[in-house]
Amino acid sequence: MTPLTPSLSCLDVHDWRELAMKCGAKNKAGKPCGAAAIGGTKRCVMHSGRAVELGSKGGRRRARYNLEGLMEFTAPKNAADLRDLLAQSIVEIRTGKMDPKLANAVGYVGASYLRALEVSDVETRLEKLERYLEESRRESSKVGVGGNG
Repeated sequence: MTPLTPSLSCLDVHDWRELAMKCGAKNKAGKPCGAAAIGGTKRCVMHSGRAVELGSKGGRRRARYNLEGLMEFTAPKNAADLRDLLAQSIVEIRTGKMDPKLANAVGYVGASYLRALEVSDVETRLEKLERYLEESRRESSKVGVGGNG
């Protein structure tokens, strides 16, 4: 009776190691898979049965989030409102109610909004200083005109 598998005695040691580390499954074309086997098995990740598990994990990561479950917020008017929005976003991420990609977008837009608030505050303060300087110049010119006459 002849063995079903070929004898490995005719193979070089390096050939044997290479065979041992390759997946033993056949692909759709009927050819050997050839992918690296998972440690301690004769199959790769795709043929070991773990592919379904890994796919479902990926599916959970890409799950669509229910936007109705998100807390309603009015547009932030100041840094404190933005802080509250970001704090609520953190809570919703940790409870799985908010998609981390959406939270990333909220953080990015929040940082831009905070920068716009800072610029707006600086512009307002600058306008007040310019008005004060203009009024001071008018006052000094009135005093100077009245003092010469």
